[in-house]
Amino acid sequence: MRMPSPSRWLATGLTLICVVGEARALDPNHTLSQYLREQWTTDSNFPGGAINAIMQTADGYLWMGTEKGLVRFDGVNFRLMSSFSEFSGDPVSGLTTDNDGRLCAIFWGAGVLCYRDGRFVNLASILRRTTLEVASSWREEDGAWLFTDLIDGLLRVRGENVQVLAPPTVLPPSLVLAIAETRDRKIWLGTVAGLFYFADGRTTRVTGISDRKINCLLPVGDRELWVGTSKGLYRWNGAVFSSVNLPLALASAEVLALLRDHDGNIWAGTTTGLFRINDFGVSFSDEPDFGSRGINALFEDREGNLWAGGGRGLERIRDSVFVTYTLSASNAHAKDGGPIYVDRENRIWSAPAEGGLYSLKDGRAQALNTPLVHKEVIYSITGGRNEIWIGTQYNGLKRLELRAGRIVGKTYTQANGLAENSVIAAYQDKNGAVWAGTLTSGISKFNDGKFMTYSTVDGLASNTVSAILETRDGTMWFATPNGLSAFFRGTWTTYATPDGLPSNSVNCLFEDSTGVLWITTSGGLAFFKSGRWQVPRDVPDSLHEQIYGISEDKVGWLWISTASHVLRVPHQKLSSGALRSIDVSEYGVADGL
Repeated sequence: MRMPSPSRWLATGLTLICVVGEARALDPNHTLSQYLREQWTTDSNFPGGAINAIMQTADGYLWMGTEKGLVRFDGVNFRLMSSFSEFSGDPVSGLTTDNDGRLCAIFWGAGVLCYRDGRFVNLASILRRTTLEVASSWREEDGAWLFTDLIDGLLRVRGENVQVLAPPTVLPPSLVLAIAETRDRKIWLGTVAGLFYFADGRTTRVTGISDRKINCLLPVGDRELWVGTSKGLYRWNGAVFSSVNLPLALASAEVLALLRDHDGNIWAGTTTGLFRINDFGVSFSDEPDFGSRGINALFEDREGNLWAGGGRGLERIRDSVFVTYTLSASNAHAKDGGPIYVDRENRIWSAPAEGGLYSLKDGRAQALNTPLVHKEVIYSITGGRNEIWIGTQYNGLKRLELRAGRIVGKTYTQANGLAENSVIAAYQDKNGAVWAGTLTSGISKFNDGKFMTYSTVDGLASNTVSAILETRDGTMWFATPNGLSAFFRGTWTTYATPDGLPSNSVNCLFEDSTGVLWITTSGGLAFFKSGRWQVPRDVPDSLHEQIYGISEDKVGWLWISTASHVLRVPHQKLSSGALRSIDVSEYGVADGL
């Protein structure tokens, strides 16, 4: 059996275009699966070693503290900074910057190196101390550093001055894994034996958290504190701690890193992946996650991109030109998709390849709950006010009417006069008649409760019809694998390669805002103007390839899809032969497709 033309199908992950401005953070309205995620592992030149910390310096470099040492990334190449004779090969447990944006790297149990005058200098020598054995660090709002030192206790470093806030005997008896300061001047200490805070010269154990191992701390606002533990996430509201309710899939996750971005979203890196908390609730990806070996470090750069580092390497998460909406968990990984249709109420209807029908409104996808389309494989969708018509693989043409939130439907098959039960293309014309292009039996027109069928016997180019369009002059156009047919006032006309078409295999039909008819074929693009078919001149090579879709936006740009790209071109320049290379925008995987 011949399957429908690819022009009738889109990816199951429905992709829409959104304008991304100069946002300071990731768009909080998007789910994690809608961000563009790029990864660097040992297979892509990352030098290896679990990432413990990430920081950006004033010159734009991204720095990572790893098990193998300090790594610098320029966006293309990684460099393992292995020239530190005193700490060569030692793991880096933390990174911080001073008020001038210069980097300091904490080498676990060995010391701290700070970038000064083009080279890294041991912070102990700057502070005129014998050694520093820093376990954890925190940068205060005024630029001073808090260090927990294994020998000297709790230190505050400002410039070249060191203040001992508390000796080791005052601090918790166990190793300090995380340190943070809230605006009430409490210094919080997360350890393997619970949470403590230091204030007024003494340390107090915190109650209200059942988990003993505290991995990370995140102060928010004046008194709020988020605490990541070996068994979950807690939140301090200034008076009490409460456990944060997480979805069942995250219930056993160990929280290893916390970050608050510029839009106020809380991000958490865990042993199983990444999740986000904001006013919309908890968002996480149920797809196989980059963080399958744990996300130990999170960082937001100056462009608002989120960086995650862990056992597998580095990942960048960012907004993109295209936003993808996954219709359901069951088809999240599907490679094939189905047709889409936008109705007069701006609902987007989409049918995934495995069957069923979904509507997308205000960013929310909802399955149509009716036996008429349950698991029905749908080839095409059309419609008018408060109704849609769908062409199916085996069960004919279906009409669905929306009545006060209820769906009323009817099915039309060969028993009702339809030419064939496999309907590839469905189209409702300006007078309300519905045209059904079938797989092998021509076109059936449904009007006034009756079907009338046209085939090659009547003048149709082929009995397989993949697309239908009515232009503003009332002509009905039919795309077939054997040319393009036009039906006007009872007369059939067929166009093929001798008439100027680049190929007889026609995929899509589209009339632009100026009345020019465009077709896409297996051999590229063509348009009907001044009574004849023309092929655009001096266009990118991709416009001579198989083209699967074409549409126009509100400002007159044509959007054209090929197997691997989406192109945006001005239709008037394209049809007049005045197109220049700077007029064409080409989008691919790097842009979120």
